[in-house]
Amino acid sequence: MEYSSQLFVQDIFMSSLNRWRTTRILLPAAYYKYPEKSFPVIYMLDGQNLFDASTAFAMPWGLKEKMDQLPYHLQCIIVGVDNGGVYRGSEYLPPHRHKLFRHAEGDKYLDFIVHELRQKVNHHLRTLTDRENTMICGSSMGGLMSFYAATRMPSIFGKAGVFSPAFWLYPQVLNIPNKEHNAKIYVMGSVNESKGMKATLQKTYWALKNKGYDESTFKVVIKDRGKHNEVLWGREFTSMVRWLCTKNEAHAG
Repeated sequence: MEYSSQLFVQDIFMSSLNRWRTTRILLPAAYYKYPEKSFPVIYMLDGQNLFDASTAFAMPWGLKEKMDQLPYHLQCIIVGVDNGGVYRGSEYLPPHRHKLFRHAEGDKYLDFIVHELRQKVNHHLRTLTDRENTMICGSSMGGLMSFYAATRMPSIFGKAGVFSPAFWLYPQVLNIPNKEHNAKIYVMGSVNESKGMKATLQKTYWALKNKGYDESTFKVVIKDRGKHNEVLWGREFTSMVRWLCTKNEAHAG
């Protein structure tokens, strides 16, 4: 019998921000093939760009097809959270004063994911709830917020995918605090995206290394080609999942 992933769309109220938001949940083929198993979860920002051309900003990431192509043992539940349109800039920005945004609501946004959305997902679906199996992933400002979450809340988000991060909006994100655990972090960008992306990625590598992150627990990938868009991010998604979901001893503690 052939199995394929299934996508479910549902609106949810964000109490911490007093707003409604659409979520897009992809249950992988393995979820149906192995009804006794529980699965890792990837919380992904800019959810409307992940699956469907009719809702995507440009081309979608094509994650339904990409998840179906992964071997069963690497398949994950994806929980895509749509961005808030006019609220995207404030929700994806760690709290600080910034001339471009009146409010920086990143902590409230993460509070919604951690204390509301995650609780519902874990209650209704067969999920692995530990930090090793709870991931966050985003691109551009979503990459900034994913890196911020993984380095500030690694006891919850044990892994992160960070694509083309907009660290210029909050350079302090690379001042990584000391934590009991370090997350496993995959960072990717292209030299063609912007004048400063290569330097940003190099700074990210050294910020993690100098903070004591083991090199088996972080990876910074600098691509020679690719624009700042969903085509690049979707193309690199599978490599991210394969690397994040490969166990290593250094991350086991």
